[in-house]
Amino acid sequence: MPREKQKRGRRAEQKAQKDDSKHEYDDALEAPSAKRIKPSDDTDQNAEASYEENADYIPLAMGDDQGDIEETADAGNGDMPFYGLLDTDEQEYFARANEMLEANQFQDAEERNLFVESVYQEANGKELKIACSQGCSRLMEKLISMSDVKQIRRVFGKFLGHFLHLVQHRFASHCCETLFIHAAPAVMQKTPKAPPKKSEDGEDETDLSLAEMFMSVIEELKENWGYLLTERFASHTIRVLLLVLAGEPVDVTSKDSVVASRKKERLGLPAAGAQEESTPTQKRSVPESFEPALKKMMADMVSGLDDTYLRALATQPIGNPVLQVMLFLELCHFGKSSAKDPKSILRRLVPDESFEEGTDSATFIRGLLYDPVGSRLVETMVRYMPGKVFKNLYKNNIRDRIGSLSRNSTAGYVVLRTLERLGKDDLQSAMDLIIPEVPGLVERSRLIVPRVLIERCVIRNVDTKPFAQALEEAYDADPTTRLRQMLRLGEPTDKMVEDEEDEEMGDVDEGRMERKHKTHTGGSSTSAAEKLHGSLLAQAMLTVPGPLSELVYSSLLAQSSETIVQLAKEATSSRVLQQALTLPTSTAQFRRQFITRFQGHLVELAQDNSGSHVVDALWSATKDIFFVKERMAQELAQNEMTLRDSFLGRAVWRNWSMDLYKRRRGEWTARAKGIERDPASNEGTGERPKSKSKLELARERFAAKEAAAANA
Repeated sequence: MPREKQKRGRRAEQKAQKDDSKHEYDDALEAPSAKRIKPSDDTDQNAEASYEENADYIPLAMGDDQGDIEETADAGNGDMPFYGLLDTDEQEYFARANEMLEANQFQDAEERNLFVESVYQEANGKELKIACSQGCSRLMEKLISMSDVKQIRRVFGKFLGHFLHLVQHRFASHCCETLFIHAAPAVMQKTPKAPPKKSEDGEDETDLSLAEMFMSVIEELKENWGYLLTERFASHTIRVLLLVLAGEPVDVTSKDSVVASRKKERLGLPAAGAQEESTPTQKRSVPESFEPALKKMMADMVSGLDDTYLRALATQPIGNPVLQVMLFLELCHFGKSSAKDPKSILRRLVPDESFEEGTDSATFIRGLLYDPVGSRLVETMVRYMPGKVFKNLYKNNIRDRIGSLSRNSTAGYVVLRTLERLGKDDLQSAMDLIIPEVPGLVERSRLIVPRVLIERCVIRNVDTKPFAQALEEAYDADPTTRLRQMLRLGEPTDKMVEDEEDEEMGDVDEGRMERKHKTHTGGSSTSAAEKLHGSLLAQAMLTVPGPLSELVYSSLLAQSSETIVQLAKEATSSRVLQQALTLPTSTAQFRRQFITRFQGHLVELAQDNSGSHVVDALWSATKDIFFVKERMAQELAQNEMTLRDSFLGRAVWRNWSMDLYKRRRGEWTARAKGIERDPASNEGTGERPKSKSKLELARERFAAKEAAAANA
């Protein structure tokens, strides 16, 4: 009998093991997925015992009062409905439509509206598919942002009945946010009653008004607030819905906004119709039915949580922003008197308004001060809580520790909000406690607290001479080196964030910029955020007459022309030069000495993105130094072709009125000196009237000839 052929050695054994593992994997795939089993009572008791031992972690869904929340979470985490997929042709069409809307190269608003309507007709019946599509959900956001009220009502009607699932979807939740934001300005418009119309897909179009649609959304989600409060995607939409119901502005573009994360994509597309009239910084009037609905919505969100777990929500990354919005609405929208209610969110978080040592409120606040998430809630409290409560909080928890708090990278932001509310005497005391920490803050480049302190001292009229002396001692005594230390001049910059400098400069409250380091051969690099904070501090110092501004002005005069040109070409430091040339604290004597450093470099700076703004600032800086301005204009005129070949150079040429300089020198001289000439004022003064150009004379002759021909 022939023997069976068998492979020998390690290769055969390895192949056999692979075959066995493959069969096990296939069996696991074919087996039904295990269903999540609800923990038994014994498991809950054991869990509670373990949680008591480890008090640092407190879960949000445990205890007798959390049964409803757990069941709601199980229901919310159920299978998401599948609305279908777009076919290949539909995906290609919507992708092209997305590109056209992104380019926004329409001749006028009418053409754009016609295109949007045509896309809506193609998307009829497929709205839910598009909203849940990874590739086309952005198209739905763009469509909503460009829609008029009628189109928004149409989309809103399609989403009704599906919001519970849409707000939890990774892509559709962004569409819901955009829909709420752009529907908010039109909630006061009444919809004329008319019989329901049949849409092209055979469904009845709703005749509900936008206000009634918002109420339907609340009715649809009301049983799930406890779960949606900490749901990853739905929490963003809930914040928007809260602000819309309150009539508060919803600004998703600000980096310091609690409505959306900093990673959210900003579409930046123009709105249509009624949306063009509203701005995100204005409060809106809302229907009377919104206020009781908002109160009930906020009460239902926290009614299932006892005080312990409500406090645990303060350090939960997803639930904390929603808690901030609710606390803001409670203190600002409903009035600070609402904080006296024992059931209010503020009183449940801090029941002891005295904040004395040893109380639960003091322990809770001190635990949040150094927490990256919880400190944001303390900022909201400090900014909006009633004055009496704030004074107790400041007196017992912040006043004596404000110096050490300012050293911390997290608690320092609470110090900023505190400084904004202090009066003159308290601000003077706070400055005395922060002054000893100035050398350490300068060394670690934590300059936000000194900058805000300077700004508040200017507003409260507090003497800043002691603070100026502290800064002078913190930096080098040599004026040349001092400015380099302030602006981090000549140090390597982190390339990962260098391109964001221009954008960051426009942010007033720059948010919580983290220091990013990148290892180099010669040591660690200086991040763009550190350069930015140094520039902002120098600009704040320039606004204060006296020793503070003199520190910067003397340092600028000590620099060489090459260093000044280098400063002008950097995005952050160029702002310091612009402020030094234009602020009221800038004296004529300083400008007379400083402006000459730019002569011979104007053409080079005019073609630079940052330097061109400095050249523009030189126009107003030389208003009372006409002979210097004339020399600079002559330098620009000699390089006319070079400037005209550059986009930035043409802007500088226009801002300096160089065409007027070449053709009508007298008018340019009057404009350069700030003398406004009125043609009517020439009468009786003996001055020569303004001469007309050849083109104007030709137009007059042509008009006279046409008039004569018409009369004949």
